[in-house]
Amino acid sequence: MPEQTPPKSQPFRMQSAMVLFALEEALGTYVVQNAHGPDAIPESMRSEIEKRVFQAAAPAPVTQLVQETYIKEVIDLALATAKDRSDHDPLKRMKKLVEALEVFDIRNAVCHPNRPFPEHFWHRMASLATDPAIETLRLHRVTDAFRCASEGRLIPPPEGWLQQRAWIVANNLPSSFDHQVTGLIARKDEKADLKKRLAKPRNNFLALVGPGGTGKTALCLELLREVALDPATLYWADEIVYVTAKTEKLTPNGIEPIEDPVDSLESVKQVVASALLGEDAGATEDEQSRAFESATKGLAGRRVLLCIDNLETLLRDHADKVEEMVQELPPSWRVLVTSRVAVNGANVLSLGPIKHEGAMKLARDYLSIRGAARLVEDQLVRLVDVCDCNPLAIRLAVDSYAAGAELAAALTQTKERIVEFSYTSLVDHLSSDAGKILECLFGSAEPRGRSEIGHLLDLTPDLVAEAINSLLRTSLVTRQLVGGIEKYTLSSSVRDLLLRTPRNSSVRADVQARLREQQRLLADLEQSGSKDPLAEDFVPAEAPDHVRALVTRMRRSICGRSGRAEQLSHLTEVRAAISFDPNEPVLHRAEALLLEQLNDRFAAIESLTKASTCARDDWSARLLLAEFLRDEQRLPEALDQSERLITAKLLSSDAVGVRNRVRLLRAHWVTVLWMKRFKEVLAATSDWRKAGDLRSALEALRVSTFQRILDDSTLAAPERTDAVQSLVECLDDAFRLDGYLPEVVHEGFHAIERLEKLGRRRLLSPEEVALCAGLLDRHLPAMCGNHRDYSLSDEGIVGLVTCFRDLPCADTNPLKDARWSDLIAFGEEEDPALEGAGYETATITRVLSDRGYAFARARDGSRDFYVHRSATDMSEVDFGRLRPGTLVSVLAADSPGAATGRAWPAKHVMLT
Repeated sequence: MPEQTPPKSQPFRMQSAMVLFALEEALGTYVVQNAHGPDAIPESMRSEIEKRVFQAAAPAPVTQLVQETYIKEVIDLALATAKDRSDHDPLKRMKKLVEALEVFDIRNAVCHPNRPFPEHFWHRMASLATDPAIETLRLHRVTDAFRCASEGRLIPPPEGWLQQRAWIVANNLPSSFDHQVTGLIARKDEKADLKKRLAKPRNNFLALVGPGGTGKTALCLELLREVALDPATLYWADEIVYVTAKTEKLTPNGIEPIEDPVDSLESVKQVVASALLGEDAGATEDEQSRAFESATKGLAGRRVLLCIDNLETLLRDHADKVEEMVQELPPSWRVLVTSRVAVNGANVLSLGPIKHEGAMKLARDYLSIRGAARLVEDQLVRLVDVCDCNPLAIRLAVDSYAAGAELAAALTQTKERIVEFSYTSLVDHLSSDAGKILECLFGSAEPRGRSEIGHLLDLTPDLVAEAINSLLRTSLVTRQLVGGIEKYTLSSSVRDLLLRTPRNSSVRADVQARLREQQRLLADLEQSGSKDPLAEDFVPAEAPDHVRALVTRMRRSICGRSGRAEQLSHLTEVRAAISFDPNEPVLHRAEALLLEQLNDRFAAIESLTKASTCARDDWSARLLLAEFLRDEQRLPEALDQSERLITAKLLSSDAVGVRNRVRLLRAHWVTVLWMKRFKEVLAATSDWRKAGDLRSALEALRVSTFQRILDDSTLAAPERTDAVQSLVECLDDAFRLDGYLPEVVHEGFHAIERLEKLGRRRLLSPEEVALCAGLLDRHLPAMCGNHRDYSLSDEGIVGLVTCFRDLPCADTNPLKDARWSDLIAFGEEEDPALEGAGYETATITRVLSDRGYAFARARDGSRDFYVHRSATDMSEVDFGRLRPGTLVSVLAADSPGAATGRAWPAKHVMLT
């Protein structure tokens, strides 16, 4: 039988098979090299392969697992192994390509030699083999296999030819990187951010800034390698020039100098010129300068990405010259630098320690690579924490441990060396304010926000912002969000450095003293501070501690018990605090109260308005605003504020004291009253008798409403009669139920004065006069005795009684009784008849209210008086309010008690 001719598709099958085999083999090798033990492979993936192939109960070795996988599974294993590594993204891209190009179908086609093999399958494999992801992952076998297959050579190519790599963008990057042994771990986000910034035209000067050992060089080289392999780079760069200015390196033996370092600006120019021109830049400085100038001018139209690693070695002594050199580069060039110290004029990306999870992975992987004894989880956590998640520190500690050192000794030695290597130069180049902030954070046990820092250091917001930004650019401080507020803290390594070498001892001592004082004030606030949310001096627990301490310290000034100079000083402090915390309502309230004490009511209203617009409600500020607006006759605005408080149910809240509930009640209903909405007020006060501890406030409000109704000159006679009758009934009931409370007495006098005006104008009917005269007869003496501004001896009270005594009265006028003649005569101090009335002044010495009597002593001390409540016009409640020292006018009884050794009985007693 004649031999069959192989199908025309056979060469494509062989070429595809060669590339596909190389791909699976390279990925398998990648997994074996990077999965340090079966535990590195997810349990679900591992068990699936083991169940399919193995019978043993023990976990299978990684090499054996890889041997039993195909293209899809081996890619998934590689992805799982590359978690937190820089290889993860290109592996994801490769997986998408494998799926999109249907490589699984190609593999099946390769395995069936008697079926036709479509030509486009080979082109798909060629596309996959030449994708930048292959070179990024260093899967050189795949590239080599593709080249051999495309040239029809199915044997391995010469070794020298294998070393040729097809870079897309020309560069002078080193062929190997220090971090390749573990890969770049836990820098995915930073790499993406840096790549995005690098591609933007405006960012022609970028700086990667952070402490030594955080992986700036590793991140930079990994990114540049990826950029050099990415076809998209050709849109913005033609060439990459890399210069390292590193002068020292940290090893397990300590800090060691680098031989022949690039340690001057001239050396940098020499390397750049040599890289661009491809020739020696010369030996002398003049020759090097001319070569650099020739390169920059001759290649001005070429888009060069210049990377200078470890720029701090030049910035220490030549900061101005470095900035000048960058400014003089062609506009089409871009500069990327890494530095431990801040770089002026650059778009800065700060690089701090890696995340804890990534640091743990780095420690595990490097321990496995170094062949060191395995550490338990607690030991790994301790290693990572002591090294402060610094990649270089982790590697050095593992190196020392692998070399035979005890773990504790390795960590102690590494800690000391990494502090010196990473942070000393950074701290030495800080501004004065930045150094103060470091000391402030060192002296604080907790993270501090900008406002707290400004308060502790007496710095303005601008100075704090500038210093904080400079520290963030160097990663000396760590930023975190606490309750939505950005706060800062020191890394443990920086804290160790400041522990050994303080930057400003006086600042540290001052900060700690202020913090102690703050704690004392907060303790005082907890013990004696008001818990009533409507109180003027209420300090909410949600406010920052330094704000609470500040307001507590100036409590006396806010309450008006300090001098003007102290109030002005406190106002300055509050305004400084507001500049940091403009959304802290308690500060605006404190400012308003101080302004009120300084008689600037309109500025106080403005401050309270700001407090009411803050995100967090300040009920006390809103009540004050309602009161201030009411007093300034801005009634609709005042009503809006009080309605918000009532809607929030503060009028019935157990947290609010009686005094402040009364304030809120009056803030709202007095405003409604002044807007002449009388029916609403009367309806709201109709059940005043059942109002409990708010009854007196409602009594006064109701009385005030009736008196305002009586002010209406257009009021019809029947309506006026109803108003007078309701007013008298309200006062009668109020005095009967609660005694002569000051606020009710005050409103009662105002009401009586309005009735007097109507009487003098002859607008009261005899029936209304009878009602008023009866009210005065029943209550006027006691009302005068309970009000500091009124007395029966006052000319106004005498005129009041005289007015209603002389008006036509429907019934017998009680004011014409002889008692009133005696009372009014007593009030006229210049009338000699008063002395003849027999009253003399005495002082209460003892009160037994439960028994209904008291004792008083004559002013001249000549005798004591026995006073029974029946001898007074006081109610039981008013009598109970008598206190030793109260002045009274006593009319002595006819029968003396001195002869029998007892006090003289009083016939009639009045409050003076």
